[in-house]
Amino acid sequence: MVKSVGIDLAGTGEHKVRCLDERAQLCDGFGFQTTLDGLAKLEERVFSDGSNPVIIFEPTGLAWVLIAVYLRARHPDCRLVRVQSHKVATLRKYLCRSSKSDRIDALTLAKMPFIDSERLEELYLPPAKIYAIQRLARQRKRLESEIAARKKRIGSILDGYLPGFREAFANPWSPQARAFLSTHLNPLPTIREGENALNTFLAKAKPRGKRDKAECHRVYLSCQNAAVLCELSSLAGVVNDDFFAYLQEEIAREIRLMEFAETESEAIAQQLERLYEELHTSDNLRTIPGVGQHTAPIFLATVGDPLRFRSQSAFANYTGVVPAARQSSNTEAKGLRMTKAGPAIMKWALYQASQIGRRCDPQLAWVYYRQMVYHGKNHKQAMGAVMSHMGARILTVLREDRPYELRDTDGKPISGEEAWKLILSNYKVPEEIKRERRRKTTSATLKPRTRNREMAAHRTNEAATAPQPAVVL
Repeated sequence: MVKSVGIDLAGTGEHKVRCLDERAQLCDGFGFQTTLDGLAKLEERVFSDGSNPVIIFEPTGLAWVLIAVYLRARHPDCRLVRVQSHKVATLRKYLCRSSKSDRIDALTLAKMPFIDSERLEELYLPPAKIYAIQRLARQRKRLESEIAARKKRIGSILDGYLPGFREAFANPWSPQARAFLSTHLNPLPTIREGENALNTFLAKAKPRGKRDKAECHRVYLSCQNAAVLCELSSLAGVVNDDFFAYLQEEIAREIRLMEFAETESEAIAQQLERLYEELHTSDNLRTIPGVGQHTAPIFLATVGDPLRFRSQSAFANYTGVVPAARQSSNTEAKGLRMTKAGPAIMKWALYQASQIGRRCDPQLAWVYYRQMVYHGKNHKQAMGAVMSHMGARILTVLREDRPYELRDTDGKPISGEEAWKLILSNYKVPEEIKRERRRKTTSATLKPRTRNREMAAHRTNEAATAPQPAVVL
């Protein structure tokens, strides 16, 4: 009888399957493709003789999705597991170090339930709308990264060739700034036309058509300075009208592509908001300080069913905000790097929410203050603890579907204004400590083994055991 099945997925071509019996001995092996005949073959060979084995996938792109959905639909009681690739690669090196060069194979996957059964977590297949939020949130994150990269490139070009242009605008990405950069990059014609013409152009580009003479004058002065530099450099034969024509075309194209990405990102944001409101009608997530319009859909989609996590520690391990530890006898090394587990977008959203939350929630402010002042952590290490506490709040609010309530460190409910005053008076990290922690960052991250961070084993890492947050009854 088949007890464990390892499926080594292929991007294209046949997937490889290895089946093990109760004694962890190979009892079957074959290949199949993601077609009707291939899936029928997999089902027939794996579930023969009434077997209901554990089926283990390795994360190869999206090749696992249709296979997992098909098996779950046909066999609701089967246990599907998707393991981390680095764990399987490490196990394969141990089992057959010199026999093959592949990092992952089906046989190693099939042996996982016999070697690490207590750490295998069943694959979660979210409902269609939750899955849609996950994919839309990732797509929007990619668009936002693209927008940021284009802004950085445009800024680098301007700072290199036309210093002072960006600083002349109150907002370097305002409509008038974009219109100017798309059409008036050559400073010489702008100077010839005069300041009044420039003022009229910028006023038309503004949404409400109001004139800002101070901004216009700054822009005109930057054009004058650039024009002088261009005239002094003209003898080199590089900076001339042709140079600015090609540069103008490049900048205009970058701005058009950036604005297209911004339009698509806004459309995705509206679609995410509609799905979020439909699935989380109470909107209790946004009662947590730091959780806003961008991050709430990410948290909702990543958590999915909050009851699938047996504890907050399990959720912290899933999100990957638990620092690794090194134990030996009665000592334990703390403060190591974060684990690589968890969706990257979830860790990004937790970091963004925690940055704001620690400035509004006294309990989170106290966690950050304690880590920085008393435990000698740098900013990122302290933020790891805050992120774990933030994750505990998110899981609890979703589990109980109740709004979050601000409380002080003694558990007493307080208002937002009281919380802000309490943080400023008691939990503001002194600037000299921040500077000292920044100086220690390099040595702390490069030589973790030589750092004096061994503590008694009974002291548990607080980032891994974040307490239940207080919520309104």
